[in-house]
Amino acid sequence: MVQATTFKSPSASSVEVRFNQRMLASFPEAANQVALLVTSEYEGIFRNGGIGTYYRTLSEKLSAAGWYVVLLLCQTQERFSGQSHIPALKHIFSTSECQDVLDLQPMHRAILSQFKDWEWVERENYCALFFAQAIAAQFNQSSIYIEFPETLGLGYRTIQAKRAGVLGKNCLTAVTIHSGQEWIHEAHGKYTLPLPHWCLQTCHYEQSSFEQTDLAFFPSHFLKEKVTSYGWKTDHALHLPYFIPEVEQFLAPEPLRDDLKQELNTGKIPIVFFGRLEERKGLIPFVEAIRLLNAEITEKLQILFMGRTVQLQVETLQHVNSEEYIQQALGHCTYRIISDLHSREAIAFIRQLDHPIVCLTSHQENFPNTALEMGQLPVSLVVSDTGGFRETLSLIERSDAVHWFTPGDECSLLQSLKQVIAAYPEQPPAFSSRILHHTNWRLLDKRLQYIKQIDPASTNSEALVVESNEMSMLSLYERSYLRNYAENTYSGSGEIVDLGCWLGSSTIPLAIGLQQNAAIATKENRIHAYDIFIWQSSYMERSLIGTPLRGKYKDGDSFVEAFRERIAPWNPLIRVYPGDLEKIGWNQDPIEFLFIDAMKSWNLANSILKNFFPSLIPGLSLVVHQDFAHFYGVWIHLIMYRLREYLVPIEHPFLYSSRVFQYVKPIPNELLQTTYSLASFPEAEVEAALTYSRDITPKQMHPNIEAVRVMYWIQVGNVERAKAELSKARSKFDRAEWLDLALVEDWLDRGDWFIPYR
Repeated sequence: MVQATTFKSPSASSVEVRFNQRMLASFPEAANQVALLVTSEYEGIFRNGGIGTYYRTLSEKLSAAGWYVVLLLCQTQERFSGQSHIPALKHIFSTSECQDVLDLQPMHRAILSQFKDWEWVERENYCALFFAQAIAAQFNQSSIYIEFPETLGLGYRTIQAKRAGVLGKNCLTAVTIHSGQEWIHEAHGKYTLPLPHWCLQTCHYEQSSFEQTDLAFFPSHFLKEKVTSYGWKTDHALHLPYFIPEVEQFLAPEPLRDDLKQELNTGKIPIVFFGRLEERKGLIPFVEAIRLLNAEITEKLQILFMGRTVQLQVETLQHVNSEEYIQQALGHCTYRIISDLHSREAIAFIRQLDHPIVCLTSHQENFPNTALEMGQLPVSLVVSDTGGFRETLSLIERSDAVHWFTPGDECSLLQSLKQVIAAYPEQPPAFSSRILHHTNWRLLDKRLQYIKQIDPASTNSEALVVESNEMSMLSLYERSYLRNYAENTYSGSGEIVDLGCWLGSSTIPLAIGLQQNAAIATKENRIHAYDIFIWQSSYMERSLIGTPLRGKYKDGDSFVEAFRERIAPWNPLIRVYPGDLEKIGWNQDPIEFLFIDAMKSWNLANSILKNFFPSLIPGLSLVVHQDFAHFYGVWIHLIMYRLREYLVPIEHPFLYSSRVFQYVKPIPNELLQTTYSLASFPEAEVEAALTYSRDITPKQMHPNIEAVRVMYWIQVGNVERAKAELSKARSKFDRAEWLDLALVEDWLDRGDWFIPYR
């Protein structure tokens, strides 16, 4: 392996890079969190998916979480001058405009002038470094997150500079592995390198970047095992699947070109090869399997190749491109190659076909966005049984109408094709947007956890909170708040009550904080953890992706032992109450801190009010409603509005769906002993309550409060009013901000479920 020179730290004045005066006016004076995403692909700017889709979705999620996102594009001659037409991106730059927008020192210009044409990877590396330096200088008081793909090792120089102290401690570098040179060559079956020196150096840059960055992510265990087999060190790497792209947002029927309209409703069975037309994507076994079908079957098929034509790599086919190969092999069949569609356009077109059968035939895949996208559609899938596909479809819980075959085996593929054609048309169930939003929220939270974990100011206690994220339904902000409260605010005048602890995502940070609280002399059994501890797969399984508990429990199983195992290090601090809290109640001791994640119905709401609220300490106690900004718990908003004189919202950092209230004066007993229901609240009070909730909730959660309004009308049985409120609410926000508005729609046809509560 070629050894590149190590970056050494020169004097500060000789390495300083800033944006030029023309650009400075376009930046804000300050930003708390800045993300610089460096990539050669971005779906929506270029016509590609894969890595491009990953970075588009990542930018959207970071932007929605309040990050100031800047995109730096490599390997392009396009110039953007920092201008962006994409809402998630504040600025777009390309490495080709490095000398146009940056104020470079003579040393930097000399570096860039020395590279020959074939040394473009080195040039791109240094341009990326100079942009990273300029961002670090512009936002020197901000937390800065810089992410690269490992492909081509474009982050090598930046990561070396960070290790040498050039970028400062406020910058964190990250590398997500997608498909390095060694993997690509193996997947293509091409082991003779045309430029061995260039390839070896590029492979070294990829490996070194991944091994030496602050954060290294791998999307699939399959890919991690593959690069480990190449000799890469991966013990430090963190499992973080791709975000799920929201296919629904670009499926609205759009005008099609006339030639594409002809492909709709042909009366034949659509068979779609989806992906670049190359060996790695399984083009050859797919074509061979089609060729082996008898004429009686092929006459019934509408064969569509949807992907870019490329020069083939296999030694016996190097003289032809993929279109020429298909013509030679399938000249006797009717087929169509559609190679000029944007990724989103291609997906929308497939959705309009008549029950298409989509074939994902790669014999190796890392973590393919194609499966995330196609898995959301009501299509039949024929899928290569390789690691990346298994993990991807598992993430979105897609198992119906999926036909697996042995990777690279045209005979196995042939049998799967015969099976799915015989079963045509299949009717897979509609994809649930709940899965998408819940999983994406967890993946974003996990990323933010990892970023916080390696912050130089982080403590071991915070690292333990991060560890609890693996089995948590709470956000980083909520867990950090709980730990900080128990460590720095809790006085010991009353007890800490945790209602709805699940697997300890609230209990563990409270215990960590209490353990560190030097002001509390008696800590034993000060945390009281309640949960029914009965497994419900419908929502619990999604929070266990990549953990040992995934698939361990069935509906109705008790998981109390798993909870006890997780809290074992803090066991003396915690008293556990398994069972129905309506029946268990409370021992009447004073409660200083009441964390409520169990108010899931009117019955539970009334029970918690009657049994726990009377023990709150006026002027001291805090009540945290974890579900405050969740669409489901209408009762929380109505009751808290009725009690607003006694429980006052307090200022605190953005806690995602939680809201904290101070208990300022005793609640009259008649208010606590009333049995509340929907009928207890006239419509005018409901409107006032929801307006109040919106006014005391951070702007990021306003769409969720609007979703509560929709849910109220569903619960009272007025579905038409609910639909009208949903339409009105969606018009107020960009689609990326919909959050619970995308979830509440699932309940529009389930209004009768709430009849017992009216």
